This record gives sequence, C-alpha cells and structure tokens, in this order.
Amino acid sequence: MDDKPHWVQVLIMTVSELAFLVLGIPLYIFLVLPNHPEGSLPGLVPVIAEGVNPALAVLATIGTILAGLGTVLLLVRLFGRERLLVDEVRMLVREFTVADFIPIYIAAGIGEEFLFRVALVEPLGLVLSSLLFTAIHIAYWRKPLILLYVFVFGLICGALYLYTGSFLLCATAHAVYNFALSCLMKFGVIKLED
Repeated sequence: MDDKPHWVQVLIMTVSELAFLVLGIPLYIFLVLPNHPEGSLPGLVPVIAEGVNPALAVLATIGTILAGLGTVLLLVRLFGRERLLVDEVRMLVREFTVADFIPIYIAAGIGEEFLFRVALVEPLGLVLSSLLFTAIHIAYWRKPLILLYVFVFGLICGALYLYTGSFLLCATAHAVYNFALSCLMKFGVIKLED
C-alpha cells in the first residue's frame, strides 16, 4: 500500500476508524441525550432496548449481516465485480492478513456505528443518516454501485438500530459484515481479478 511498515498501516486504519467517535460523542451529548430522561444513555444502556426480545434482536443482527452480504453478492452477479471493486480494496485484501482485518473492522463498527446510528439516526432520521454514512465513503465515487450498496447497508444498519436500540449489536453487525466481505474476497469467493 505504501512504504510504512505493515503494522503501522493497520494501526493508522484502526485509529482513523475510531476517530468517528470524536465527532459522534459531542453529537450524542447535544442532539440525543437532551431528548431522553436524565441519566439514561439511549443506544448504550441497556444493551438492547427495553421491550425488545433479545433472541429476535440477535436474529435481526444476523439478518443484517446476511442482507448486507447478499446485497453485495447480488450486485456482483448483476453488474460484475469490475463495477464494484476499486484498487484500494484489492490492495487491502491482498496485502493484509485476516488477522489484520480484525482490529480495523472492530474499529469501523465502533466508530461508524456510534456516529451514524447512535448519534445521528434519532435527530436526522434513517435516510439522511444513511446518506451521510455513504458520503464518508465518497472515495469510491468512481464506482457508483459501491456507493449504492454502502447506502443500502446504512439503511439496513439504521433499521437494526431503530429496532434493537443497540449500539453493540449494530457495531457487531458492521464489523462482522466488513470482515466477512473481505474474507470472501481474500479466499476467492468474490474474485478480485478475472
């Protein structure tokens, strides 16, 4: 990817994903907390919103992961991988190990889900928060279908958040989705080249 030692690249990517918390925490404090009883931490405590069946919440999380992966696989089938893969992703999948994916994607799940679901779904709504989530992936502008599945995944994660009220489940779904998608590419289920 560049001349930095491998572990430094992993560290930089991990920290950059966690940086979304720097934006998310003040937004959560000023846009979400004032609309809830003092002392409550919506999305954080309880881990799953009151009144939501925990088993159904876990099933919804698994469904979120499968729906995200299914969307990508469907788009690859319909439009071909060349319209859905960029060189940066190919390099990441080739040069990083499966173990390298773990901290990066855990950080992505934590940082991105806290900002775009916990801090922004309530004040902005599902569609606008998903559009903003898509906007942070604008580096993929050359491949609009990537932006489409990012938007769809944002909607799916937002729906999961609205149903479960759980940051933990959304962050888990996001991390597992990213990890599984990268593994599908790394192990050739989604081929990087012809």
